[in-house]
Amino acid sequence: MFLQPTATRKQTQTVVMVGIGAILYGFLSYLTQFITVEGGSLRPAIVVLTLWGALYGRLAGFFVGMLGALINDLLSMDVWLHWDIGNGIIGWFAGLAYHMKEFDLRRGRIRGVHYCRIAGYGLLGNYIGLTAPALADLLLQTPGIDVIGWAIMPATVNAIWVCTLGLLVIAALAHRNASQPSIDPDP
Repeated sequence: MFLQPTATRKQTQTVVMVGIGAILYGFLSYLTQFITVEGGSLRPAIVVLTLWGALYGRLAGFFVGMLGALINDLLSMDVWLHWDIGNGIIGWFAGLAYHMKEFDLRRGRIRGVHYCRIAGYGLLGNYIGLTAPALADLLLQTPGIDVIGWAIMPATVNAIWVCTLGLLVIAALAHRNASQPSIDPDP
């Protein structure tokens, strides 16, 4: 018999999971940053934002994206806060999935339309989240700014990761969670 969790316990769990997600996203991003795609890097770690957003919502997705990108920047010794916020925007869009009607990834409740929306949110999030800081760099007259190379191409590559590996991870987790009895004390 499980006791009903308190709001504080759920908030603490979410904060801990945001920390874990940020570390995972930051470290995995750092591992692949040396594989360049135009002005950005190959970033399969973007799937972490897709998964964490779907599991914990928009705010968690935002902080995983922003803090994870900041961790990557700190490891690289090259901090770009507006780009970190752009990664947070990507996570925020990924978190829209959490609020879809009849969607519950923790219990494996997912339908075909949910996959389409997750892909759509991934597309929007990546193009908005990477184009906004590129435009800020353009306004700030950052030397060598290339909106296509720094934003559009990396957003396209990220969107491909979301629509392939991201959806496969979501599907695998949903299948696993649907086939197991729920241990979540919150029905």
